[in-house]
Amino acid sequence: MPISTSPDHVWVFVSAPGGAVDVVRLAHAPGSPRFVGLPIEAFDPSALLPTYNPTGELVNGFRWATTADIDTYAYLFTA
Repeated sequence: MPISTSPDHVWVFVSAPGGAVDVVRLAHAPGSPRFVGLPIEAFDPSALLPTYNPTGELVNGFRWATTADIDTYAYLFTA
């Protein structure tokens, strides 16, 4: 289940089979039910739009997810 720290910062905890836990910031493809979790190790979570950390290159087709996006596509996040 996504966790928001503000209306425009949505995060999800993810776990690996070995038990490791990490947090990713959700990005959303506007106009579609597509979401992707971007790990802070590879992406800049404080950038205005999702960008790759070392290069600053934009993640094409995505913007940071908002709580409104989560509300619109709530069925994707419920069991």
